[in-house]
Amino acid sequence: MIYPCQKALVSFEKNKEIGQEGRNSKVYLATDKNLDGQIVIKEISKASFDHDSSELYFDEARKLYKSTHPNVVQVSYACEDDQNIYIAMPFYRNGSLKKLIESENLTVREIIKYATEFLSGLHNIHSKNLIHTDIKPDNILLSNRYEALLSDFGLCQHLNLDGIAEIDKAYPKILPPEYFTPDQLADRKYDIYQAGLVLYMMCVGLQSFNQQFFSYYGKDPSTLVQAIVSGRFPIRNAHPPHIPKKLISIINKCLKIQPNDRPNSALAIINALADIDGHILDWKYLVDDQDGSKTWEKTVEGKTIQLRVMSDHSSEAVKIVNDKSTRIKAYCKDRIEVDDIREFLESH
Repeated sequence: MIYPCQKALVSFEKNKEIGQEGRNSKVYLATDKNLDGQIVIKEISKASFDHDSSELYFDEARKLYKSTHPNVVQVSYACEDDQNIYIAMPFYRNGSLKKLIESENLTVREIIKYATEFLSGLHNIHSKNLIHTDIKPDNILLSNRYEALLSDFGLCQHLNLDGIAEIDKAYPKILPPEYFTPDQLADRKYDIYQAGLVLYMMCVGLQSFNQQFFSYYGKDPSTLVQAIVSGRFPIRNAHPPHIPKKLISIINKCLKIQPNDRPNSALAIINALADIDGHILDWKYLVDDQDGSKTWEKTVEGKTIQLRVMSDHSSEAVKIVNDKSTRIKAYCKDRIEVDDIREFLESH
């Protein structure tokens, strides 16, 4: 027996808008009336499509559905009404990686963890002959167990038989150099560059990255373009001293101007990250906006070690055990150099 296509009603109530992804789509926290549970609804205006076609309407939802992976955001269902397409996804209360790195500086161990997770999701979609083209901290969500999940496939592209795709839309902060070539063709290395930018932002912080970006953006448009294609943006040597040289090398390889010079796959980056080890992984980095001081601190087996560098480059290093503080005299200096800081962090 052949069964006809059936349409059923979906019922949800929008609670509040929690994001806007361009002029033609919005994101809402909603309640699914049938499930009696919270979901996230991405609402996409049908008027934003060039052609009236259900094939185009549900393209993003289908890409998400076909990319099922522990580190890719799930799609619960997709539906439509006369004006809009709706994509329903789980609600993750921990928000995005952007929200996390806006609120604190991550340890190197945390950077490696989140990077390995979202890169696993990226490797999965690359294996499905797709490229994401919009990898940024906003589009990496954190599950309820704080696992990094790649999301937002609105700009995702299918690769052709030659392994390339044409890019027509992009976010200015994460543009790879090849975007500015006449044909705007891209392959998996486009995503590798953007993954490197996410790693870079996790290391230097969003504030530093944004300061660099806005020093070019808003001026003559060619200024930003020249900074990207010449490798001046982002600044390759702006990492704080607790970021290991191996990690900096991985990031800078991802950010190579020529795509062929970048890592061959997301899996290659994961394997390189796994090779980073040592005392330096667990330092918490704190910056005091009031006095300009910078502090590195970690606690191991009940012992807290702290190095504080003042705005005049003087330093104070202490070891705290059972609330008793002891100065580490070799690193209490009138002027401490970057190499001294790195030596302290690598040896304690």
